[in-house]
Amino acid sequence: TATTAADGSWSLTVPAADLAGLGQANYTLSATATNGVGNSVSNTANLLVDTALPTVTINTVAGDNVINAAEVAAGQTLSGTVANAEAGNTVTITLGGNTYTATVQNDLSWSVNVPSDVLTALGNGSLSVTATVTNGHGNTGSGEREIVIDANLPGLRVDTVAGDDVVNSIEHAQNLIVTGSSDGLAAGTALTVTVNGKDYAATVLADGTWSAAIPSADVSAWPEGSVKISVTGDSAAGNTISISHDVTVDLATVAISINAIATDDVINAAEKGADLVLSGATTNVEAGQTVTLSLNGKIYTTTVDDSGNWTYTVPSADLAHLKDGDASVQVSVTNVNGNSASAGREYSVDATAPSVTINTIAGDDILNAAEAKSDLTVSGTSTAEAGQTVTVSLNGKDYTATVSADGSWTLNVPAADVAAL
Repeated sequence: TATTAADGSWSLTVPAADLAGLGQANYTLSATATNGVGNSVSNTANLLVDTALPTVTINTVAGDNVINAAEVAAGQTLSGTVANAEAGNTVTITLGGNTYTATVQNDLSWSVNVPSDVLTALGNGSLSVTATVTNGHGNTGSGEREIVIDANLPGLRVDTVAGDDVVNSIEHAQNLIVTGSSDGLAAGTALTVTVNGKDYAATVLADGTWSAAIPSADVSAWPEGSVKISVTGDSAAGNTISISHDVTVDLATVAISINAIATDDVINAAEKGADLVLSGATTNVEAGQTVTLSLNGKIYTTTVDDSGNWTYTVPSADLAHLKDGDASVQVSVTNVNGNSASAGREYSVDATAPSVTINTIAGDDILNAAEAKSDLTVSGTSTAEAGQTVTVSLNGKDYTATVSADGSWTLNVPAADVAAL
């Protein structure tokens, strides 16, 4: 069930446990709203559950997955097929730090050409070809194939930078080591690594690996977006060998917020006995990223939706352990490139009904003849907060007073009303 908001909107969260029981099929969602006089209206919507991941197949490369000298010189076509994806979807192919894209055709095939100069720069050795596709329902799948370049070529490779080829806002302020490997280059060969207009020295070691240290001051100068890392060196024959590798700098400011809790940041007795919906919004966070919530010592997780919002329903059983007083809920989120944000919101639990006392009326709880003709002062105390309203009923009439800072309250009953007693 859900409650309609003032603007006519409503929302509810279906627990993950309930969604897990849905098979892959079309379902009908039905919603019925009833107004205060019992009139009802209903509507339906269709829901398709599709959790099947697409698959990508990469065809044999160069006939035998070994690219010889002649095949390097001719360039190569990488191709394959997809399943559980549609024509028009994009396939992203990576080979030795180089990224290509292809479009799925009507027969679910795809292909992309890798030019000779790229293969030459990769040099001899084993490589992994990976291909990834995301279908129209947002499900992502990938495939991989191992190949070998055997063309008697010296070559250079750049390893994945910063773990994922993405420099996030934290890594942007740190020293960075760029590493790689080589084939056919003698130990001691000098290499030049160029990034953002600056050169850094590296040396080929006995096992063919190399590394270059980039100080944090230089990394922090990298602009947001795509940054190219170039590596060059000379073979024993004096031929210049070079390769480039793209990384992404993501400095997006990630933010997360928490909406008012229980509409007024106060959980009263009734709200403590019901499920509690926590919600909020994020900035620069992709749909599907995990939001972690901490409430009263318990950890909960939910995900960011397509609009950047998040919602989680805390079961009433967990709220039963909340104690009266002030507390806070904490949330955190990280985007796909590792940039994080957190936030907190203060709330109060007030599940104890206030008490109210009435002082002795007229000094002895008896109105004599004189008192019955005068205004009557009624007073007392209450444990409610200052500013709360006390309602006193006398002889069918209601009178109100406001609780003072010291917990006292006072009201006057007019003489005309007293005379009617």
